Amino acid sequence: MNSRLKTLMLAAVAGIICTGGLATGGGEASAQSFDCAKASTRVERFICDNPRLGELDSELAEAYQTALRDSPWASANRRIRAEQKAWIARRDRCGNPGCVKRMYQMRIGQLHAEVDVEVDGDDGGGAMAGSGGNASPARMMAVCRDRAVHVFHLRASDVETKYEGQRTDGTHAVNGTAYLRGIEETFQCSFNSSGTSIDRFIVN
Repeated sequence: MNSRLKTLMLAAVAGIICTGGLATGGGEASAQSFDCAKASTRVERFICDNPRLGELDSELAEAYQTALRDSPWASANRRIRAEQKAWIARRDRCGNPGCVKRMYQMRIGQLHAEVDVEVDGDDGGGAMAGSGGNASPARMMAVCRDRAVHVFHLRASDVETKYEGQRTDGTHAVNGTAYLRGIEETFQCSFNSSGTSIDRFIVN
């Protein structure tokens, strides 16, 4: 083999190794759930330019799939998909990375809450342990507020709740509003007939 051919072959091998290394490194560094080369919207570019947002995007994708997988009802799956679509529309209205981050944290909390409800009905303040028989409206309002604080990553003072009464099927409704920075989110806690635990947490 002449020296020129040998040099060209070595250069080619080096190029392949280098390209492969860059591709692998890019894959490891890219935490988001989509291909940044295809990013076309302002929010997608925010996510690609901000490593933390990329991590949140990946975390949300996993939480979304987990919520769909662990939900035992087709109707719940349809609701989760519809809520996700509506959330994406709200997220895409964000004009800065801070807004995008808050939207991701809120949605990840909601999806985790879906799994918590399906698994054990508890939310970290969820079931009203030791409440005995029926829980009072004030207690249900407090537990619903605690759930919203967990979901939206807010302080208790940023959340308002109101007991709406007992439905004809025996369940109880508590409506509320979460005051994020520049955004108001309304939600509802649906309690079981005894008012001792949240059956569903719904973001309107």
